[in-house]
Amino acid sequence: MKKAMEFDLQLQTEDCLRSASASVKEIDGLPWKGGSEANPDYECLRAELRKMAPPNGRAALLFRARCGCPIAKLEGWGTKRGRRHKK
Repeated sequence: MKKAMEFDLQLQTEDCLRSASASVKEIDGLPWKGGSEANPDYECLRAELRKMAPPNGRAALLFRARCGCPIAKLEGWGTKRGRRHKK
């Protein structure tokens, strides 16, 4: 367990993403875990993140170094809520 990687799970709503706070910018700048978005090893994990994410938001799994600094991310976007149409 000493060599286990630490991680955080962050759920970010639509309002949080719109405000573009410092934490959102920090997550956006991180590289993807596994090298590419289409890595089959992480697809089942990303499917679970999509289930947890709020509508029009995202769930981000941050992999952290021992010091606590984020080093990589894996994110799943929530369902897109459509716009209302005028009649």
